[in-house]
Amino acid sequence: MIDFRYHLVSIVSIFMALAVGIVLGAGPLKGSIGDTLTQEVTQLREDRAALRTELDAARKGSTARDDFARDAATRLVGGTLTGTTVAVVVLPRADADHVSEVEELLATAGAQVVSRTTIEESWVPQGADATTKQSTLATDLRRSLGLPPAAESDSTPLDEVLADVLVDTGAAEASDAAKAALDSLAGEQLIDVETADLARATTAVVIGGPVQGDVVADRDRAATRLASLSLALDAGGRGAVLASDVGVSGFEGVSSVVRAARGDAGTSRALSTVDDVSLPLGQVSVVYALVQQLGGGVGQYGLGDGVSAGYPPIPAP
Repeated sequence: MIDFRYHLVSIVSIFMALAVGIVLGAGPLKGSIGDTLTQEVTQLREDRAALRTELDAARKGSTARDDFARDAATRLVGGTLTGTTVAVVVLPRADADHVSEVEELLATAGAQVVSRTTIEESWVPQGADATTKQSTLATDLRRSLGLPPAAESDSTPLDEVLADVLVDTGAAEASDAAKAALDSLAGEQLIDVETADLARATTAVVIGGPVQGDVVADRDRAATRLASLSLALDAGGRGAVLASDVGVSGFEGVSSVVRAARGDAGTSRALSTVDDVSLPLGQVSVVYALVQQLGGGVGQYGLGDGVSAGYPPIPAP
């Protein structure tokens, strides 16, 4: 049985330890502890100031490079795409400013943008009914265009339809069937077309935006479907470039069509991508990547994961 003396000894020990701590803290250890803390705080302040200086310098450098690329764009790309026709395809949630800036730079490079087609969210069907409806539509349109029936395992039967309508290796004139197919796709609210008279292009530039949604699997599926459309446009003409803003390691809560394209070995071997289209450097990269595509090359460019380089090879003068 524990008696009173045991409790008394325990209490005395506690107070003795407390007294020793107070004496040491106020005496021989006071200076060293205080000096150490002061040095550490001073060092942290110096580190923070150095990091702020480095960040300010990086921002100034980035701004200067962007300004240079923007001001020198005409000289950088002028004449690199002379005689090339381009179909611009705008994916859901693409930034309108990025689209306009890329189109302007394509024109500066000597290319002619012959069509702009906006892909609606409904292009990626939600549910069995929508999937069946698209499959039926694809069967009818493929027949009218003279395309072979889609394989039963083909989950994107409309991709080849739109590609056949918008691009061709020789930029053949759009047939009445092609114009009717485009009207059918627009009538089903799958696309919106901004062109008075349909003309086929030899190449395509696809500009994407963030793929949003609450369910990660659904977002990734949509990104994969849109990457498949980009690949079909590449196969239908003489080349295509897919461009978007991805960030160095992707943005939280969204999926990326560029990352989906790069993540598929077959797609990345054929389709070029640019992941920093919001920057002047990225917009110049779109032009250079299209030049490379016309020469039979392919690459993944920008600042994010899976790139071949920061920018494409600079075309020879």
